[in-house]
Amino acid sequence: MPTASSPEDVGRLVGETISSGDIDGALSLYEPEATFVTPRAFGEGSVTGLDALRETIGGFMAMNPTLKVNPEQTTLAGDIALVVGNWTLTGTGPDGNDVEAGGRYADVLRRQDDGSWLFVIDNPNGSD
Repeated sequence: MPTASSPEDVGRLVGETISSGDIDGALSLYEPEATFVTPRAFGEGSVTGLDALRETIGGFMAMNPTLKVNPEQTTLAGDIALVVGNWTLTGTGPDGNDVEAGGRYADVLRRQDDGSWLFVIDNPNGSD
């Protein structure tokens, strides 16, 4: 499983794991009760907890996506980090058409007891 040694690593690693189809690797980057906000391009809402995350992220993986996450600014407050940046996703929709989406994100991460970082809130709509 991937390990994020910095807050910025979490987004990069989730992009790599989703792009490679590794759902377990992607889920390992979230706290058990983490919340994921659905990108606006794919609907409105949010899900909380690893079971709901598995279903939602599995839907994105069905598109055979390439997800790129680019952190731009990190603000630390003890063991909590706010990371703001941009992301792009390309893939194939259920209708066979190409899908392209992107935006700016604002994610909240927490340093774990082992020094790694995990998502608490993954918000791809963060600064919209």
